[in-house]
Amino acid sequence: MERNLCKIVLTLSITVFVGACLFSCEENRQASVISYDNIPAPDHNKMDLLKVELGRKLFFDPSLSKDSTVSCAHCHQANYGFGENVSLSTQGVSHKPLLRNSPTIINIAWAKGWFWDGGAKNIESLIFGPLTHEDEMGVDLKLLMRNINASAYYKKEFKSAFGIDKVYSAHLARALAQYVRTLISNQSKYDLYLEGRYQFSEKEALGYQLFQKNCNSCHQEPFFTDFGYHNNGLDNTFSDDHEGINKGRGRITRVDEDLLKYKTPTLRNIFATAPYMHDGRFNSINEVLNHYEKEIKHFPTLDSTLINGIQLDASEREYMLAFLETLMDSSFLELN
Repeated sequence: MERNLCKIVLTLSITVFVGACLFSCEENRQASVISYDNIPAPDHNKMDLLKVELGRKLFFDPSLSKDSTVSCAHCHQANYGFGENVSLSTQGVSHKPLLRNSPTIINIAWAKGWFWDGGAKNIESLIFGPLTHEDEMGVDLKLLMRNINASAYYKKEFKSAFGIDKVYSAHLARALAQYVRTLISNQSKYDLYLEGRYQFSEKEALGYQLFQKNCNSCHQEPFFTDFGYHNNGLDNTFSDDHEGINKGRGRITRVDEDLLKYKTPTLRNIFATAPYMHDGRFNSINEVLNHYEKEIKHFPTLDSTLINGIQLDASEREYMLAFLETLMDSSFLELN
């Protein structure tokens, strides 16, 4: 039932977005949306065209950072699935490597928690993390808001979107949250298959069967994530360094049952989002499959479906890769 409900939700979104010319050749496909009714959003920040467009401008604006050199888009680049193509980013104002891989922000409006360990409870609060972190955008929030309120351009933009004369940090976060909620990937061959407009090849169909057998328990259709947290056997040790960041979900919940569990990433646009895992340790899908075949590290919280690993022969790997290719969405990767 839950899986079917997810399919209905995404199918409704597809219908609304296509009907609104979202996937046209216009420079900004979000700007052409007529209705956002099917995108989950909190009551205090209902989806609105003007707020989305303002959020888009803020997302790509480096003046939000401490030294006006780093925007949100520096670490969340469209052609990499709104992620980054390095293990640990050095794009921040300090140029020090971050402690985790920059996650993709694909279809995150439907998530139940944010960051690799679920440390943010909503997208609005998530925004303040990278904005203020000393190694990311490093901005002093009070100074930023003074600058925005002193900007004739942004004063006008926020007035138009929110009907306010003074801009507070909450308005900034709400606008950015609205934009990232519209980063929806649903125009892949897989999506066309769901709509009956694409027929899988023999290899794709066999790969789909293998995926459903071996991967779908965590990478659930149609989002290709359950938005949950799992220990997938990467490590069997951890430390308390950096506030216990390598404890995974256990850092947040402080219960042993969540140690070494991390959020399930989506497989959508998977070939654009390398490297993989929370620390970007794997550079290719074949390295990921090697891990699941023979490199699983056992720990009490290891997901039960991985105790014996995932065994695929050479042909089965080929089929799996063929299916994963159907999750690529070129229209999403070309957003700006």
